Amino acid sequence: MRVMKFGGTSVQDANAITNVINIVSSLKNEKIVVVVSAFSKVTDKLIDLYNSIGTNLYNDKFINLEDLHKAVAYTLLGEAEQEVILKEFAELKSYANSKSNSIEIKEAIVSKGERLSSAIIGLALAKAGIKVCHKDSTNLITTDENFGEANVDFQLTYSNIKDNFDLAFKDCDVIICGGFIGKSYSGKSTTLGRGGSDYSAAIYAGALHADKLEIWTDVDGILTCDPRLIPNAKKISQMSYKEAGELAYFGAKVLHPKTILPAIEKNIPVIVKNTFNPNGTGTTIVSNSKNIQTIKAIAFRKNITIINVTSNRMLGAYGFLAKVFEIFKANETSVDIVTTSEVSISLTIDDTKNLQKIKSELEQFSSVETSSNNAVISVVGDGIKLTAGIAAKFFGVLKGTNILMVSFGASEVNLTIMVKEADLEASVKLLHSEFFDLGLDSEIFDEI
Repeated sequence: MRVMKFGGTSVQDANAITNVINIVSSLKNEKIVVVVSAFSKVTDKLIDLYNSIGTNLYNDKFINLEDLHKAVAYTLLGEAEQEVILKEFAELKSYANSKSNSIEIKEAIVSKGERLSSAIIGLALAKAGIKVCHKDSTNLITTDENFGEANVDFQLTYSNIKDNFDLAFKDCDVIICGGFIGKSYSGKSTTLGRGGSDYSAAIYAGALHADKLEIWTDVDGILTCDPRLIPNAKKISQMSYKEAGELAYFGAKVLHPKTILPAIEKNIPVIVKNTFNPNGTGTTIVSNSKNIQTIKAIAFRKNITIINVTSNRMLGAYGFLAKVFEIFKANETSVDIVTTSEVSISLTIDDTKNLQKIKSELEQFSSVETSSNNAVISVVGDGIKLTAGIAAKFFGVLKGTNILMVSFGASEVNLTIMVKEADLEASVKLLHSEFFDLGLDSEIFDEI
């Protein structure tokens, strides 16, 4: 059993979808689940459509989306199979006619991207001679009503998927589903958050105890750094779940963090591959990687705010940290990195919508300073905490850079610093040159 997820760029147009069909067609004597995202940029267009409800812009945006899907369907299928599009867009128009701008209507509108793409691609697979069944993920993935970032009921969802797919695979070799979407206990459309198609694919893999989960995207695998900044970045051939999770958390774009969780639970290898280079080996993610004393990659994120909280009350006091973090919890703001001293805490956030309220509440018992326009840089590799010399090389190469925060020790997998955004590019280039330009293990790294 193989689960294959194809992202938005992999299904961006009829030519890209033909690549997907060829990849799936090349696999013989195997049961396959295909999970697809909406066509490239369609989710953004649907959000834009929702925001235009009640304005003069709505009709043009609606027609643009409908024409886009009709054009792809016509190229792949001809005139005969347009009904699925007409049905979905008739329902889409009914949401706008409800004159409601509720979050429930937004979820129903945004979910149309995956429902349309999976239906169209399913028909194209059938036209190519593949025995395929289309399954609507909204009938399989059950969630709560935390709209926009719905939480999955795994017990019910796994049971739904297994029961449906055991029956469907009696008649089909391939089952295709849309990612990103689900349905609440009361039957309302929900979405799993941006990047949620990776998560959906992992849910299907976990439910079916798949042999492998393949994430097909537009790069050759997970790289040692973002190639837009480091053009000579290397491909990582194998890494661990922990390493991949840390990279995703600290800014790598290839893999959604939640993808790792069901794979870890069922010990399912995750393989990241390039739809436009299907013969490439990609990156394999497993429970234990090769060479646990090597830095595998550098990740970074911009637009980070540092908050420094200082209070003499912290000295020798219990409950002070709990009081600080309760404020962040109450304001629904996630804290990323934390360092402490006897009388101060430094922490980082990237969501600043409630910053002023947080600062005001902290100032009731502390002195608070904030700093914006910062960046986080993290080097990731299993066991680097226990490897002599890595920290010395890391800080040695950055001896001319003002480092604002350091986090090293909470995890054996990463060494993380904060710098000003103005220092980010130079710092990352220095680190990549130090750790990846010479003497790399050919079992771990490949040229691209």
